[in-house]
Amino acid sequence: MKLLLVEDDPLVGPAAKAVLEQAGYTIFGPLRDAVKAARVAGREQPDLALVDVHLPGGVDGLTLARRLWTEHRIPTLLMTGFDHHADEVRDLAVGLLRKPVMPATLIDAVGTVGETLAGLRPSAIPPALELFAAPIAAAASSSPERLRA
Repeated sequence: MKLLLVEDDPLVGPAAKAVLEQAGYTIFGPLRDAVKAARVAGREQPDLALVDVHLPGGVDGLTLARRLWTEHRIPTLLMTGFDHHADEVRDLAVGLLRKPVMPATLIDAVGTVGETLAGLRPSAIPPALELFAAPIAAAASSSPERLRA
Protein backbone atom coordinates (compact mmCIF):
# COMPACT_ATOMS: atom_id res chain seq x y z
CA MET A 1 0.00 0.00 0.00
CA LYS A 2 1.29 3.47 -0.91
CA LEU A 3 1.00 6.15 1.78
CA LEU A 4 1.39 9.92 1.71
CA LEU A 5 2.75 11.14 5.05
CA VAL A 6 2.12 14.79 5.93
CA GLU A 7 3.61 15.67 9.31
CA ASP A 8 5.28 18.93 10.31
CA ASP A 9 7.10 17.66 13.42
CA PRO A 10 10.76 17.10 12.43
CA LEU A 11 11.04 14.13 14.81
CA VAL A 12 7.66 12.47 14.34
CA GLY A 13 7.60 12.53 10.52
CA PRO A 14 10.88 10.68 9.88
CA ALA A 15 10.19 8.24 12.74
CA ALA A 16 6.74 7.41 11.34
CA LYS A 17 8.21 6.99 7.87
CA ALA A 18 10.84 4.54 9.16
CA VAL A 19 8.26 2.52 11.09
CA LEU A 20 5.87 2.30 8.15
CA GLU A 21 8.59 1.47 5.62
CA GLN A 22 9.85 -1.30 7.88
CA ALA A 23 6.28 -2.66 7.92
CA GLY A 24 6.36 -2.85 4.12
CA TYR A 25 4.52 0.32 3.10
CA THR A 26 5.74 2.66 0.36
CA ILE A 27 5.95 6.17 1.82
CA PHE A 28 5.87 9.53 0.05
CA GLY A 29 7.12 12.09 2.54
CA PRO A 30 7.17 13.12 5.22
CA LEU A 31 6.01 16.42 3.85
CA ARG A 32 5.47 19.48 6.02
CA ASP A 33 3.57 21.66 3.56
CA ALA A 34 -0.03 20.98 2.49
CA VAL A 35 0.37 22.57 -0.95
CA LYS A 36 3.38 20.42 -1.78
CA ALA A 37 1.63 17.37 -0.33
CA ALA A 38 -1.32 17.92 -2.69
CA ARG A 39 1.06 18.10 -5.67
CA VAL A 40 2.84 14.90 -4.63
CA ALA A 41 -0.50 13.17 -4.07
CA GLY A 42 -1.70 14.09 -7.54
CA ARG A 43 1.50 12.76 -9.09
CA GLU A 44 1.95 9.59 -7.00
CA GLN A 45 -1.69 8.64 -6.30
CA PRO A 46 -1.19 7.04 -2.87
CA ASP A 47 -3.82 4.67 -1.49
CA LEU A 48 -4.08 6.61 1.76
CA ALA A 49 -2.83 9.91 3.18
CA LEU A 50 -1.79 10.23 6.83
CA VAL A 51 -2.22 13.92 7.58
CA ASP A 52 -1.48 15.89 10.72
CA VAL A 53 -4.40 18.18 11.54
CA HIS A 54 -2.17 21.16 12.38
CA LEU A 55 0.21 22.17 9.60
CA PRO A 56 2.18 25.39 9.06
CA GLY A 57 1.75 27.69 6.11
CA GLY A 58 -1.89 28.62 6.21
CA VAL A 59 -3.39 25.37 4.91
CA ASP A 60 -4.29 22.95 7.67
CA GLY A 61 -4.73 19.19 7.54
CA LEU A 62 -8.51 19.43 7.35
CA THR A 63 -8.33 21.55 4.21
CA LEU A 64 -5.75 19.19 2.73
CA ALA A 65 -7.92 16.15 3.48
CA ARG A 66 -10.86 17.77 1.69
CA ARG A 67 -8.67 18.64 -1.30
CA LEU A 68 -7.13 15.16 -1.53
CA TRP A 69 -10.58 13.60 -1.62
CA THR A 70 -12.31 16.04 -3.97
CA GLU A 71 -9.45 16.38 -6.46
CA HIS A 72 -7.83 12.93 -6.35
CA ARG A 73 -10.20 10.57 -4.46
CA ILE A 74 -7.43 9.86 -1.95
CA PRO A 75 -8.79 8.96 1.51
CA THR A 76 -7.17 10.55 4.55
CA LEU A 77 -6.43 9.33 8.05
CA LEU A 78 -6.10 12.47 10.14
CA MET A 79 -3.62 12.50 13.02
CA THR A 80 -3.59 14.86 15.97
CA GLY A 81 -2.02 15.27 19.36
CA PHE A 82 -4.51 17.95 20.32
CA ASP A 83 -7.90 17.45 21.89
CA HIS A 84 -9.83 17.37 18.67
CA HIS A 85 -13.51 16.57 18.49
CA ALA A 86 -14.01 13.84 15.93
CA ASP A 87 -17.47 15.12 15.01
CA GLU A 88 -15.84 18.10 13.33
CA VAL A 89 -13.94 15.94 10.83
CA ARG A 90 -16.26 13.01 10.09
CA ASP A 91 -17.01 14.23 6.58
CA LEU A 92 -13.35 14.88 5.73
CA ALA A 93 -11.53 11.68 6.58
CA VAL A 94 -11.77 7.93 7.02
CA GLY A 95 -10.68 8.26 10.62
CA LEU A 96 -8.78 10.07 13.32
CA LEU A 97 -5.62 8.73 14.97
CA ARG A 98 -4.73 10.34 18.28
CA LYS A 99 -1.05 11.07 18.98
CA PRO A 100 1.27 10.31 20.58
CA VAL A 101 1.15 6.90 19.00
CA MET A 102 3.49 3.96 19.56
CA PRO A 103 5.04 2.35 16.45
CA ALA A 104 2.98 -0.85 16.75
CA THR A 105 -0.22 1.18 17.07
CA LEU A 106 0.65 3.23 13.99
CA ILE A 107 1.15 0.05 11.97
CA ASP A 108 -2.05 -1.47 13.35
CA ALA A 109 -4.03 1.70 12.62
CA VAL A 110 -2.85 1.90 9.00
CA GLY A 111 -3.53 -1.82 8.56
CA THR A 112 -7.01 -1.44 10.01
CA VAL A 113 -7.83 1.47 7.70
CA GLY A 114 -6.42 -0.46 4.72
CA GLU A 115 -8.57 -3.49 5.53
CA THR A 116 -11.63 -1.32 5.94
CA LEU A 117 -11.04 0.54 2.68
CA ALA A 118 -10.68 -2.82 0.92
CA GLY A 119 -14.13 -3.79 2.18
CA LEU A 120 -12.93 -6.12 4.94
CA ARG A 121 -14.07 -6.05 8.52
CA PRO A 122 -11.04 -5.38 10.77
CA SER A 123 -10.42 -7.93 13.49
CA ALA A 124 -9.48 -5.22 16.01
CA ILE A 125 -9.41 -1.43 16.07
CA PRO A 126 -6.59 0.20 18.06
CA PRO A 127 -7.94 2.36 20.91
CA ALA A 128 -6.18 5.46 19.51
CA LEU A 129 -8.05 5.10 16.19
CA GLU A 130 -11.58 6.27 15.48
CA LEU A 131 -13.04 5.18 12.14
CA PHE A 132 -15.71 7.16 10.31
CA ALA A 133 -18.17 4.96 8.42
CA ALA A 134 -19.46 7.23 5.63
CA PRO A 135 -16.09 8.34 4.17
CA ILE A 136 -14.80 4.75 4.34
CA ALA A 137 -17.75 3.48 2.34
CA ALA A 138 -17.28 6.23 -0.25
CA ALA A 139 -13.54 5.60 -0.51
CA ALA A 140 -13.94 1.84 -0.79
CA SER A 141 -16.55 2.11 -3.52
CA SER A 142 -14.61 4.66 -5.58
CA SER A 143 -11.17 3.08 -5.70
CA PRO A 144 -11.06 -0.59 -4.63
CA GLU A 145 -8.62 -1.51 -7.40
CA ARG A 146 -5.91 0.78 -5.95
CA LEU A 147 -6.22 -0.80 -2.52
CA ARG A 148 -5.88 -4.35 -3.77
CA ALA A 149 -2.80 -3.66 -5.88
